[in-house]
Amino acid sequence: MAANEHRNLLDGNRHYPLGYEGGDNNSYLGKGEGGTYNDKTGNLVWSHILQTFVLSSELVATGIADYIRVPYDFRLTSVKASLYVAGGLISIDLLEDGVSILSTALTIDSGEKTSTTAAIPVVISDYELASDSEITVNITGIGEGTASKIRVYLIGYKTS
Repeated sequence: MAANEHRNLLDGNRHYPLGYEGGDNNSYLGKGEGGTYNDKTGNLVWSHILQTFVLSSELVATGIADYIRVPYDFRLTSVKASLYVAGGLISIDLLEDGVSILSTALTIDSGEKTSTTAAIPVVISDYELASDSEITVNITGIGEGTASKIRVYLIGYKTS
C-alpha cells in the first residue's frame, strides 16, 4: 500500500471514511473529547448537528399540556424540562402517537427549576420518532407549590 493510500477511505484524496461520502446523513467531523480550542487531546468523531423542539404550557393541571407533530424522522438524544418558578415535584411523560417513549418519567424535584438536577434521571425507551408522529407532553403529577409555566425540550437530530 502506498504512503498516501488509506484502506478505510473512499480514495486517497478524500479524507472521509466509507459511508460518509455525502452530506445526506447530516453529520460532520468534530472533536469527541477536549472542549477547548487549545486542547489537542480530543479524538475526531462523526457527530450530528443537534436540534431542539421546545414545547411550552401553563402548568395548571395533570393531563395533556402541549403537543407537536414531528416534521421529519428524528433521533432523540435527550429530553429536559424547566419551570419558570420552582414548585413541588413535577412528573412528565412523553407520548408518541399515544404510546410512552420514556421508561422512567421526566421529573423536576421539589424546589428545583430544571429536570437536569433530578434525583431520578429520565430514561428514554424509544429514541426514533417517525415523521408526522404526534408527540404529546402528558403531565402525570404536580406536587404542592406554585403553578408555573413549563417548557419541555426534545433534543436530537434529523435522520434520513
